[in-house]
Amino acid sequence: MAKLKFHDLTISAVRSDTASSVELSFDIPAALADDFVFEPGQYLTLRAMVDGQDLRRSYSICSPLGAPRLSVGIKRIEGGAFSSFALGL
Repeated sequence: MAKLKFHDLTISAVRSDTASSVELSFDIPAALADDFVFEPGQYLTLRAMVDGQDLRRSYSICSPLGAPRLSVGIKRIEGGAFSSFALGL
């Protein structure tokens, strides 16, 4: 199994899809472009410190192939620490 490797990426856009979901888009620096080539069905593992906890959640990539940014959709899960954080709740 490959070791997880995290990169600090800039969130370039946050778009509300519904009252309980958002699409987060990330700018990918040219130097990391090869690390973020993807096939449909692949996912990103997002990592954030929330209330002192190192949280990690995986979200399917929803960007079309060849898009300049990678995007994931996050739907709020009742009691979900990461989804609540991502939606600013």
